[in-house]
Amino acid sequence: MTHRFTHETRVPQPREKVFAWHERPGALTRLTPPFGGGPDQVRQAPSDGIKPGSEARLGVSVPGTFGTVHLPWTAEHGEWEPPHFFTDRMVNGPLGEWEHRHVFEESPRGGTVVRDEVTVRPLPQWAGKLNDLGERAMTPQLERIFAYRDRQLREDLAFHDQHDGPRLTIAVAGSSGLVGTQVCALLETGGHTVLRMKRGATTGEGVIGWDPARGLLNPRDLEGVDVVIHLGGQSIVSRFTEQKKREILDSRVDSTALIVRAMGQLPAEKRPRAFVVSSAVGYYGTGRGDEVLTEDSSSGEGFLAEVCREWESAAHGAAAHGVRVVNVRTGLVLSPSGGLLRAQLPLMEAGLSGPLGGGRQWQSWIGLDDMAGAIAHLALTEDAEGPFNVAAPNPQRQKDFAKTVAGVLHRPAVVPTPLAGPKALLGAQATEELVAASHRVDVSKLLGTGYRFRHEDLRSCAAHLLGRTG
Repeated sequence: MTHRFTHETRVPQPREKVFAWHERPGALTRLTPPFGGGPDQVRQAPSDGIKPGSEARLGVSVPGTFGTVHLPWTAEHGEWEPPHFFTDRMVNGPLGEWEHRHVFEESPRGGTVVRDEVTVRPLPQWAGKLNDLGERAMTPQLERIFAYRDRQLREDLAFHDQHDGPRLTIAVAGSSGLVGTQVCALLETGGHTVLRMKRGATTGEGVIGWDPARGLLNPRDLEGVDVVIHLGGQSIVSRFTEQKKREILDSRVDSTALIVRAMGQLPAEKRPRAFVVSSAVGYYGTGRGDEVLTEDSSSGEGFLAEVCREWESAAHGAAAHGVRVVNVRTGLVLSPSGGLLRAQLPLMEAGLSGPLGGGRQWQSWIGLDDMAGAIAHLALTEDAEGPFNVAAPNPQRQKDFAKTVAGVLHRPAVVPTPLAGPKALLGAQATEELVAASHRVDVSKLLGTGYRFRHEDLRSCAAHLLGRTG
């Protein structure tokens, strides 16, 4: 059975600009939804953009009888006529055939109409059972995927219109992480050159090799780089043993100090102009209750507060070399692909979520796209300097957070969860600082730089990330 699906996206930008966005590295990553049922993970970027013969490898998650099944998906680009259309088709994957034609037309009312034409032929015997991609299931799933792509394209183009300045060369450490992947893709689709700093790699095209554990970074590899963004560090989701705490601290402070030293060894005219470094709202410590926290608020107590203080202090060493320094105090980043939301989704989908440890603690959350957007914005905004709280303008109490996200999934959130569970898994200290901490941060400083949030309210953010209507 052949299934045909068409979706139209209307954007105000001219056709040449919209087509060019699709040609750049990072476009596939920006358009790929994080929820299951479609190609949901870019495992290998297109080998030659969208030109004929270029291949990309993805993963596709499909619901089966015994749970989600993860299958490979290889797409190959075919016909290509800039700025009118390009095509791609599945050459290896779970369907009999998938062909996607992307058509770009000038709108009589100005701007561009992007028309996605998809032809699907499922395998006749097992595809319906394994993938639940029968005739009635296909259209709703494709509608979810292309509604997500629609919003991503419109918002990304608007972001690039706002930041239509010189194209920069930007080095990114932590480029393969949840946030780093999206930061790199967003910058690349804006026409910037991104160099990924990879541990143990050899410096080459698009890559800067370094080894923070051994203190190895060739200063010459940073020559000609305009901005360095550092998002790396060992995961903090673990028991806070003395060894683990040392690893968490050293992975952040030592790597940051290494970059600062390398910058300082370059002549002033050749060193980067800006250094954007992660921190976290954990800077404010635990036990802050209902206090509204600004960048001028004092640092708090606890291990994570200590890490953030030392991390920010190491970054500010670059200021002595005339480099603009930004400390990004991140909130709880939401994505079904990782972090807080991914861990909570199974319980939410089962209707077993609810108040955690009483549920009165404040959670300063932010969607993944706004997290990437804010970091890119601070990197590109020349007068942005110092610490910035980076979270949505509307923090939520934990019980309200759980209720809102579960509501998007059409599930209840009334099952109270004592802290005994997290303590058994993480220990008392990590539970206090990761789970029970209350952070109600103010983001007026970020808004004052002109950053425009995609999702200021939690419901719309969750609906977008989960591919739901809310």
